Amino acid sequence: MNVSSMTDRQRHTLRCRSASHLHLLGSRTQHARSAEANEILINEGSMPSRVLVIDSGWAIRYKTLADGRRQILDFLLPGDMVGMFAILFDQTEYGVQALTPLTVRSIDAKHVIAELNRSQQFAITLNWLAGSVEQRMDEHLMRVGRRSAEERMAHLFVELHRRLKRSGLPDTAARRLPITQKTIADHLGMSQVHANRTFRSLVRQGTVSLSDGEILLLDPCELVRLAGFEESYLCHTPACVNEQSYSCA
Repeated sequence: MNVSSMTDRQRHTLRCRSASHLHLLGSRTQHARSAEANEILINEGSMPSRVLVIDSGWAIRYKTLADGRRQILDFLLPGDMVGMFAILFDQTEYGVQALTPLTVRSIDAKHVIAELNRSQQFAITLNWLAGSVEQRMDEHLMRVGRRSAEERMAHLFVELHRRLKRSGLPDTAARRLPITQKTIADHLGMSQVHANRTFRSLVRQGTVSLSDGEILLLDPCELVRLAGFEESYLCHTPACVNEQSYSCA
């Protein structure tokens, strides 16, 4: 995959990288491969050897306790990369699992390390990526630590909706979330019973529904109001990159 062969959606989802590094990431990736729902893409505790780029579908990044309880750390959507920072360590501290059938590309860690050593610009790009992930994780910590159950669920739904739209999906597709209430509970730190009760409250308010096994967002604007959602943390562009970049607009 090179820059000229990338779709507008791929260009958009890989926004905020300079043109030369967009080309690097594209040219180094292997051909896309398919993965089934629930397939493990990266094992917890494994030696990091590659960076993954999600072409289509959803995945999760997670950690598990010794007794099997799972915390979903993040949802990985089309255009997202994972493993970029794990390659700087000797062990991957999280797992990655396909949530839906997906297609994924991989970049060998040696190519990323070589470019990191060669290019200051690439190092800046990686630091911007790290900062973007940190901002989203900060918001998630605020979500689970200080928002009510209804607020945190509404906030999650809006965040996913906004991220899907930024990945290039039309609004109608971005309103469909292929996640279960168990998955929501594992991400928001709730029991499944509590998640179910909270979801039913949002259903009664006419903001969401279940449709063909997916969550359908009926009224994103009302969810924004319920959550007190402010999306600036999703839309920061690098202030220090001099080459052409892809804006978050």
